[in-house]
Amino acid sequence: MPHKIDSLNDNLRDMERTREAYWLRYPGSSPLKLRWRALMVRHSFHLLPGETILELGAGSGLWTRHLSAVTRGENPITGAVFNRQLLRTPEQPNVQYVFIEDLTRDLPEASFDYVVGTAILCHDECARNLCALYRLLKPGGQLLFFEANYWNPQVALKNISPWVAEKMGNARCQIGMRKFQLMKVASHHGFTDIDVIPFDIIHPLTPRFLVRRLQALAFVAEHAPLIRELCGTLYILARKPGGAVTRRFVNLATHTELSGAVSFVVPCHNEEMNIPRLVEAILGFYEPYVHEIILVNDNSTDSTSETAHRLAAGDSRIKVVNRQPPNGVGLALREGYAAATGRYILSMDCDFVQILPEFRDLFDAVAAGHEGAVGSRFTHESVMINYPFFKILCNRCFHILVNLCLRRRVRDISNNLKLYRSDILKGIEIEQPHFAANAETGLKPLLAGYDIQEVPISWINRTVEMGSSSFRIFNVAPNYVATLIRMVASSMRQRKRMARARQKDLANQLK
Repeated sequence: MPHKIDSLNDNLRDMERTREAYWLRYPGSSPLKLRWRALMVRHSFHLLPGETILELGAGSGLWTRHLSAVTRGENPITGAVFNRQLLRTPEQPNVQYVFIEDLTRDLPEASFDYVVGTAILCHDECARNLCALYRLLKPGGQLLFFEANYWNPQVALKNISPWVAEKMGNARCQIGMRKFQLMKVASHHGFTDIDVIPFDIIHPLTPRFLVRRLQALAFVAEHAPLIRELCGTLYILARKPGGAVTRRFVNLATHTELSGAVSFVVPCHNEEMNIPRLVEAILGFYEPYVHEIILVNDNSTDSTSETAHRLAAGDSRIKVVNRQPPNGVGLALREGYAAATGRYILSMDCDFVQILPEFRDLFDAVAAGHEGAVGSRFTHESVMINYPFFKILCNRCFHILVNLCLRRRVRDISNNLKLYRSDILKGIEIEQPHFAANAETGLKPLLAGYDIQEVPISWINRTVEMGSSSFRIFNVAPNYVATLIRMVASSMRQRKRMARARQKDLANQLK
């Protein structure tokens, strides 16, 4: 046993040292990649202030600085360092570095909410490593690691030839692991809710100026069948069983100017299982902001109406709008906006309960002076889990057409996660009765000249306990195209009117 423990700690020292050299070898792309990974930690866990993070193999703190920045300094971060010569004095008040000689005994049991790391887990003592991390996590805690993907051609070459691996800077103990292999080992050591997803197809040698230009293409490639299997990295997420069924609530309403100002408008069609959790979470995280919560029952056939009215009976801020047939998201939004009386309207779907902590970015944007904010799923600073590739492809094609036809640079304005000044949504005409109304609420304010900011957000496709979505791509796609055509025509008419007005003004000046 002592020999095996020593081999684990020897591995961690070697992995940390070679990983540190790897990030320093690519100064052009490393800062961006490290920031993306830090943002994925934040978005994957939907971090709350005070939750504790252990970074395994922190080295000199190259990644730790990014973790501290994206978590706003609100999460205590412990950097476990295995090479004493890499140990640094922390620059951030929420960070502490700890020199670790033996991972199995130098840190207290069940002391961290999350354990994270990059290029530190996949070595020939990976199983023992996972066992040690299981001990360190609190019940219900999660881990997230970014490790080399076995099927990436460069990684495969290193696996085949130890000589090549050594020449390219790998630790001798480092191995590429297959998705199934990782899931099997993690499951054997007690972890549940295991996801192993290929991630990051941009090569580290890519020049920094080109990385940004390749982001959109890379995002699609990272979700494309077969191509995604060639990504350079695996995103490894797992949970230790136990802990509370629901997370503790923390007040995230930090902008006093938004107190009592926000109407939350939520279309609900057969959402009886989601409404109670959603309302509880809105009040738990953002109660100071809540002017009202408007639940628009869109002709549900389950107990949505009864559930909503029961909640409304217990809190005067909860209001129910029962719609008459026909049903449709656009029709529900129209009636919900009309009923709203707050200074701002936050438009959202019923299954957004998991990502509620990230709404802080929307409120931050409005508090900073923007007239509205849209949650954007399609950036490298976003996280998407279980999202169908065909829907991604259709979304990207639609937004390319928007950018070309309307001369607007937008990434993702077609979802129902928007926080606007109330008069903006009340002032636009929603023509589409169904899902394409979300494109209208995204595009019409922009074309009207309002200052709308897109903010990165994570997006998690519905799990079984959330019920099923009524969104059907083949049914709604023609409506999105029709909406775009109308807006292009409207935009052209407006430009012609403006041109005629300028000509008339010029003619008057020449008289």
